[in-house]
Amino acid sequence: MRCIKCGIIISGKSRSLGEDFICRDCMVHGEAIKTLYKEAKNTFSDHSKSIEKTDIFELLKNTYFIVERNPKLSVYSAIVKELLEEFAVGNGSEIDYDELWRRTKSSRNILKILRSMEIADIIKIESPDKIRRVIKPHIILKRFIEEAYKPYRTQEQAKIRVAAVLTMYVILHEMYILANAKSQDEIIHQFGPHTPKAPWVATMFLWTGRVRGGSKKEFNEEEIRGFFTKRNLSPTTVSNYISALKSTTPFSLQQYIENIQPGDDVKFIVRKELIKTLERIYGERVREIDRA
Repeated sequence: MRCIKCGIIISGKSRSLGEDFICRDCMVHGEAIKTLYKEAKNTFSDHSKSIEKTDIFELLKNTYFIVERNPKLSVYSAIVKELLEEFAVGNGSEIDYDELWRRTKSSRNILKILRSMEIADIIKIESPDKIRRVIKPHIILKRFIEEAYKPYRTQEQAKIRVAAVLTMYVILHEMYILANAKSQDEIIHQFGPHTPKAPWVATMFLWTGRVRGGSKKEFNEEEIRGFFTKRNLSPTTVSNYISALKSTTPFSLQQYIENIQPGDDVKFIVRKELIKTLERIYGERVREIDRA
């Protein structure tokens, strides 16, 4: 049977399970994603906390590399960057939907993505008449602009950092939708041909995999290649992920990896703070599901 979420083939599974088979790894990861998304939404909506000082901000920033070089996901970062350009740089109060679509230069109809962003409290979509749709900033986008963008608006690295975290938050919400899906038909209805499979599989390894069966603070190149290949990620995607992990420097946006041990089979050491974040948010919840 092939899992409808990650694509892994599990031999020996009975056809009586139907065509909507979900593997054990995806069931555990789905519960983890639900917990993490709720934590992110609550944190980014809570005015008592400085966004940039939260560990969820750091986790999303340090995992942005899983979407950064993926052309199928570039539309998400394009939308976020255009929203920041309009509302943070241009101080606009709204943007016409057709104008936003034109600016993203995407062949995709971006309305479903914007609907998802609306549910995630990033934007609001309003219809002043029967023809037009306008996009306005909502609570989370407003907070990112005021607290994490405008104080550093002349610093290019700050713009990159804010766009990266917001994009990852949008992707996290897409994975939350996937986590709640129970059937192939539901997944197709929600995403069509654009299922967020690559970030789903990547975060299954990089997030949930770090807290299953005890904290796993390190992994090697063979391990990560095998995990992704079994789930049919493209060789290009796998190579991009490994290249990004290897390119960690003190000045790079991605600080998921704390240290690298070179050799015939490169070993990656995960940053301790990120392991602690994952443990705090859903470590025990993951182990509860594993034990069930």
